[in-house]
Amino acid sequence: MPPRLMRSGYVIKIPRWSQLAAGMRSNRWEREMWTTWRLKFQWETLCPVIYADRFGLVVIMRRAEQPVSQAVVDDLPCYYPDITAETKHADFGALDGRVVALDYGLPLAQAVTDKRRYYAGFANMPAQQFPRSPRSDAWPDTDSPD
Repeated sequence: MPPRLMRSGYVIKIPRWSQLAAGMRSNRWEREMWTTWRLKFQWETLCPVIYADRFGLVVIMRRAEQPVSQAVVDDLPCYYPDITAETKHADFGALDGRVVALDYGLPLAQAVTDKRRYYAGFANMPAQQFPRSPRSDAWPDTDSPD
């Protein structure tokens, strides 16, 4: 994860020198997620990217309020196809009355390639939302003999 510099309502992400290639790749993926895949799948849980250079040296996002509880994160809807954020509460924050993923970069080249291929397989179809944890009124009872 790149270091984050907080400046009056914004977070500036820059790669660590010791992990420059992985940090730049993560920043480029966050840019791609925001500018390409978010638009295609209409995801609502990504923290807005205000600016990201094409090389991955800097990403500027709006600053979200933290912390949010793990229970709040667990109640977020699942998307299909899924976003690339982890489900740790430390990677989420509150912004404009909603909970958003703050870190959705991918540091590994193969993971980026795989996700691009995966997302490209959904031809012009918005993502579908599902509850993260099954509830009796939302999921059919598969053990029932009916």
